[in-house]
Order: sequence, then C-alpha cells, then structure tokens
Amino acid sequence: MPNELQFRRATLADRGLLFTLHRALYIDHRDKILPPEIIELVAYRDFDTVLREDVEALLKSEQTIVLIGHLEGETVGYISARIQQEPRRLLRRRAVIEDWYVEEAHRGKGYGSQLLKAIEDSLREAGCEVLESATWSFNVGARRAHESLGFSEVQIQYRKRLEGD
Repeated sequence: MPNELQFRRATLADRGLLFTLHRALYIDHRDKILPPEIIELVAYRDFDTVLREDVEALLKSEQTIVLIGHLEGETVGYISARIQQEPRRLLRRRAVIEDWYVEEAHRGKGYGSQLLKAIEDSLREAGCEVLESATWSFNVGARRAHESLGFSEVQIQYRKRLEGD
C-alpha cells in the first residue's frame, strides 16, 4: 500500500502551483504520448495563455472541485471535476473529471487512485450520482487506470483536419 496522500482543496492562492501542474499535464506529458500527426488537431496558438485562463476558471467556478495531493510536504498531483445538472437524465447530477495528473516521479505507486477516491468522496458529498472522465485513445496507461478503477468506456470521439481544395 502506498503512503497516504494528504489532500486539500485548491484556492486562488494556488494559481501558480496549479498552472505548473496544468502545464505539465497539457504540454510536457502530452508531448511524450501524443503522436506527432495529431498535434495540429489539438494545438492552440498561445497555449500558456489558454492554460492560465483554464486555471483561473477552475479556481473561480463554484461548480468545480480541484484537489491537490501532497506527500510529506511535496506536491504529488492534482485532480479536478466539474459538476453538471442534467434534469432529463435518470442520474441527474453528474461530474466530469477535467484534469487528473500525477507527477512522473510518483506514478505507478497508487497515488492516482488516491486522487480519484478523494474527488469521488467530495463529489458524493456534493450530491453527484455519476462520474465521467476522458483520455486520449492512445494513452494506454490512462485507459488501463480508468478500467481498473471501475470506469466503463462509453464513447470514442474522432477528429480529422479538413484540407482545402
């Protein structure tokens, strides 16, 4: 059993730390796993600005929970989820994991599972009935992690570039 992480809810005071983690997920990690032919389909013109705006939106939204996991004072990772109401569905209050990241040095030790359990507990307390998450189709490690943690694959999304004449 891995050491138990300590969790705290992120606040606006954490914007710098969260930006660093967010950037590590969406640029550093992405670039290690993303096939080069896909980059153009997911690229932004000024990604750092987009990531800063994402962090601000995550921290300011009353419908979003962001948890940071620490081990002996060291940040291990973070997870965020957005709560949505869907009155026409059987399970009306759902949460969508926006981000789920464990620093590379801490991967494979069960910390991702601990992050997920912590956010699930917070989401249950917020009245959520279902949890949704997404990952890249080629991110085999993340897909395995989702399946081992009880998620079921329900949709696959496709994207392609439309070339001019």
